Amino acid sequence: MRSAALVALVLVGILVGCKEKPTHRPPPQEMANVDPTKNKASSSAPPPAPDIVLPHGSGKPPMKTTGPISEAVLAVLAHQTWKGFQLVPHAVDAAKGMEVQHVTEDHPRISATTTIAPCAATAVLGPCTPMELAAWKLRQPELEKLVPEKIHAAKDTKFELGTVKFHETDLIYTFQLGQISGVADKGPQKGAAYIAYTCAYTLYFNDGQNQIRVIAEYKDDAKPTLAETEKACSRPDLEVTAQSFFDAMTAAW
Repeated sequence: MRSAALVALVLVGILVGCKEKPTHRPPPQEMANVDPTKNKASSSAPPPAPDIVLPHGSGKPPMKTTGPISEAVLAVLAHQTWKGFQLVPHAVDAAKGMEVQHVTEDHPRISATTTIAPCAATAVLGPCTPMELAAWKLRQPELEKLVPEKIHAAKDTKFELGTVKFHETDLIYTFQLGQISGVADKGPQKGAAYIAYTCAYTLYFNDGQNQIRVIAEYKDDAKPTLAETEKACSRPDLEVTAQSFFDAMTAAW
């Protein structure tokens, strides 16, 4: 199971409140490299999954910005790469903001979509909201639009909004989980059975000048039931992925 290896490898300098020098933690024994010359049976086994190296910053609170982030800096942030992730740049615009996506090359497939924008009504994320939970709760209907409409309407869909402290900084988070199944009633796939799901953990932060949103989302194959999807998507994996990209981006913006 790749999820266990991911958790073991990502806990490098990104635990909440951790100020010590990052240390490497080896993958679980079942993920260790096997020498085929010592065990003939291993020659038929799949190769171990490649390491995933999640980014991390300085281990300190986000750098305080004092004005708009230059397009040159945004371009650098949008083109950073990390081992085990495919880079998918979306856009870079100093006035509206930049967005970039990183997707794991192995399973479980997890994407991290980072959006950075100025605190302006014309920016891609709109004006900034004070970092107080009460103010964000007023925005909850808007935040829930990240959940696809049909999944949002399902009675067992979950949406959670709250605060989490990371490197002595209060962040806003949301967690969404839901799944539906049915038969397509139109389009080229009409009559085909389908399963649609969402499982994502999102972090929001702003310092009054600039803002960031990081969406960590499970993107692997759908499972037959919501309970199986919830287990496969692993909320802890999503949380640590979102925190790591937040940490790296806000240490360099």
